[in-house]
Amino acid sequence: MVEAKNPVQAVQRSLDIVDVLRNTGGARVTDIAAQVGMSKGTVHCHLATLEENGYVVHDGTEYKLGLRVIDLAHHAKNRIDIYDLVTKEVDTLAEESGELALFTVEEGGEGICLYKSEGDNAVKTEVYVGYRNELYHTAVGKAMLAFMPVERRDRIIEETEFEAITSNTITDETKLREELAEIREEGIAYNHEESIHGLVGAGAPIRDQDGTIYGAISIIGPARRMGPDRLENEIPDMIHRAVNIVEINITSL
Repeated sequence: MVEAKNPVQAVQRSLDIVDVLRNTGGARVTDIAAQVGMSKGTVHCHLATLEENGYVVHDGTEYKLGLRVIDLAHHAKNRIDIYDLVTKEVDTLAEESGELALFTVEEGGEGICLYKSEGDNAVKTEVYVGYRNELYHTAVGKAMLAFMPVERRDRIIEETEFEAITSNTITDETKLREELAEIREEGIAYNHEESIHGLVGAGAPIRDQDGTIYGAISIIGPARRMGPDRLENEIPDMIHRAVNIVEINITSL
């Protein structure tokens, strides 16, 4: 994630408060103050400003995020030109596979889930619309990393703090680069229980004729249902068909 060279303290404090409310679902002034390291009076002033503008609401003894944030999310989502095209194909993938299908974009060196669709047998995960993840341990993340311009890919990898989320997570830069080279050759990326034990997935990038990456789509499911043949043949075929449809229609946008 990009760090501001000269952050405005007052803005940062408000954002820290918003993060607390997002993570807790609602909190009292005292609890917010303890988490952000500010006085109750300072927190109250920030909350009052946020409330006046609709970003926070006062519900009994707690403050919660206001519905104004949905308006922001709507306008942010509308920046993605192919959103409607992709969501239709992601729904089809979920229906055909019976699993969880995702559309993810990259921003600030992270993968952000913009859309998810659940098939009849989809597993329940912590992934939600807006969920952010490092790129190195997800199928969609590696798919986008593999086809990025070299300079951008190198910068993201160099800034990545590798963590062994599971025993299968790649934590070595050299091994990651080797896998990314394979992804460029095969056009498909895999997640072999690297983010969550028991879950595997495959993903591919969406690009235009100039190679610009719009995002990536993936199918995720339990390893017991996604054996090698299904994961490496059936699922990639589904994903490639969906990607092809979207990419053909990009030229008409």
